[in-house]
Amino acid sequence: MTAATSHQSDILKQFGHLLDQVQSPEHLVFYKERLATDLWRVVLATTDKEGLLSVIAGLLTAHGANIRSADIITVSGASGKQTQHAATVMKSRIMDVLTLKLPDPQAAEQQLTHLHKDLVLLNNKMAEGGIEAVRDGLIDQVAGAIESRAPSGEQLLPVEIAIDNSLSESDTVIDIRSQDIPGFLFAFANALALLEINIEQATIRTLGDEVHDTFWIRDLYHRKVVDKDKLQELRFACALIKQFAYLLPHCPNPGQAIRQFRDLASRLLENPDRAADFTSIQSAETMQTLASLMGVSRFLWEDFLRMQHENLFPLIRNRAEIEKTLDRQQWADMLREELQTGGTHEDKVKILNDFKDREMFRIDLRHITRVIGDVTFARELTALTDVVVSQTALLCHEAVTARFGHPRVSEKPCGWGILAAGKYGGSEMGFASDLELLFIYEGQGKTQGKRPTDNGQYFEEFVRTFLKALKSRKEGIFEIDMRLRPFGNKGTLASSLATFRNYYAVHGQAEQFERLAMVKLRPVAGDQSLLTKVMQARDAFVYSGQPLDYANILHLRKRQDTELVASGRINLKLSAGGLVDIEYFLQAQLIEHGADKPELRVPNAMQGLKRLEAAGIIAPEQANDMRRAYRCFRRTIDALRAVRGNAKDLTLPLPDSPDYLYLSRRLGFENPEQLAAEIVWSRDLSRNLWLGKD
Repeated sequence: MTAATSHQSDILKQFGHLLDQVQSPEHLVFYKERLATDLWRVVLATTDKEGLLSVIAGLLTAHGANIRSADIITVSGASGKQTQHAATVMKSRIMDVLTLKLPDPQAAEQQLTHLHKDLVLLNNKMAEGGIEAVRDGLIDQVAGAIESRAPSGEQLLPVEIAIDNSLSESDTVIDIRSQDIPGFLFAFANALALLEINIEQATIRTLGDEVHDTFWIRDLYHRKVVDKDKLQELRFACALIKQFAYLLPHCPNPGQAIRQFRDLASRLLENPDRAADFTSIQSAETMQTLASLMGVSRFLWEDFLRMQHENLFPLIRNRAEIEKTLDRQQWADMLREELQTGGTHEDKVKILNDFKDREMFRIDLRHITRVIGDVTFARELTALTDVVVSQTALLCHEAVTARFGHPRVSEKPCGWGILAAGKYGGSEMGFASDLELLFIYEGQGKTQGKRPTDNGQYFEEFVRTFLKALKSRKEGIFEIDMRLRPFGNKGTLASSLATFRNYYAVHGQAEQFERLAMVKLRPVAGDQSLLTKVMQARDAFVYSGQPLDYANILHLRKRQDTELVASGRINLKLSAGGLVDIEYFLQAQLIEHGADKPELRVPNAMQGLKRLEAAGIIAPEQANDMRRAYRCFRRTIDALRAVRGNAKDLTLPLPDSPDYLYLSRRLGFENPEQLAAEIVWSRDLSRNLWLGKD
């Protein structure tokens, strides 16, 4: 038997017979007795299993049982009453003696019956498949209990931690004093497992709101923990997990945060060289940022923090970095300075993409932590993207020119331009936005160099090099969409000015929806003279005064709804009454009146609405309703993309699903019904915009 306090020796004398009843890994002995009106003693005995303590602690949290005191004891070897086979299978057994306060004293018997049933079920699953067989389901149960707990007004709580190797001959002793936090023991046991540390014994005592936890621990070789790096990791784990459990109720999705925190702890603790930095993230602001990140965005976590946590933790630790506002010129200067350290084209491409990912992550954090609102978020993402696109173009021209020479038209340099459309063109970017781009060059000619080639071939190669250089973080995220170029996917990657003018002309081959889309066209990079000519050609086509074919627009919307939306589901963008209805309606109004009113030729939807209102074309009451509906769609779409990391999957979760509940919390609604009502109202408003237009 392991070293034990005299108190625990007394417990073994009193309840040791329960250990003798354990005959197999699947067997769990459950004993209960009432101590007072609302207090019960529960004793558990079974074989020791990796992660078992975290499972027991998780179930207690899930059932709302408050641990007033606990003694956790590990007993090595098998009892004499066991069969020879059982003795060889069971190397050690555990016994937990718990004093529990149950949430409903009147239904305590029933609550304990359910707890017993769940313990037996999970113990059996662990005996067959280990901790992985039960972890996900248990996390969901724990999260459900944590969600019902009101967040504390405090951002951080004091924690006293002492680690001593002199109190026991065989064990390292950890002593933790702090406020009682439901879910801490569950998270702590998981973290120690990641550190490859076993809890041999533990005592938990609750006095008022303060908990005094003592753990006797050993490493995987059943030795004390004496390594300095390991001890530093222990201190970090104890403090960080206590604070994390404390902040869980602030997360819109605690279950997601628990899963992602476990991954964070694993990656932080796998490298002892970073142990010295651990204490630097134990601040209220840093912990709040971590809790926000882990409980809001699975996409950001998976695509940034997992891959770049070494580079990104300095950002998370430094609140001033998150609060710092940068403009287009500052980003351009920063990027140019960083690119000077690169030698080859490949070096510079890596520097550029690392810069893009880091700064986009910082902007995303600014939004998640509510430093900036929706409008500023979109504006900053757009400005950063303009800088990245412009610099990528310069790098790619440098690389292609080195091979083919400079393109020329009539003995003069051939102008070129890159233009944005869609959300990017409208400066309306959000989480997981893609980039709609058009590449235009001045005209036919040849390059001047060692390997002269046609301008068309040069710019085809330029666009291919550009597409290869600017990396997408994930499919659908910062992914380049070029379908708006003349002739779509059947056309060349880069178009001459003449081709653009002929295609986007009053009697050209452009479709009705392309005329709507061209409202959002905006120059980004290249020769200003050429860009001016492109925009003049766009204006001649879009704002020609030719009537819009509303029947065609409504036919397109019906096809989008019936062909691109799963039956019985709601796509916030494409379903009838979705975001596209507001966007198409605004674009149609801007086209109808933009011929006579050049001030209406703006790519941003809400700026266009403001100008339509100022011009008396849309009444103030209707304009306010449209802003409300537009904001509902955009915020909800951004919230979905932040979690899913997919610009294309905008399907609303089912109303009775946990995902819908988490979505409503992320958006600040008190309950899912309020979100559902707002979406219904917004869809009705959006759908009714088209009344009388068919």
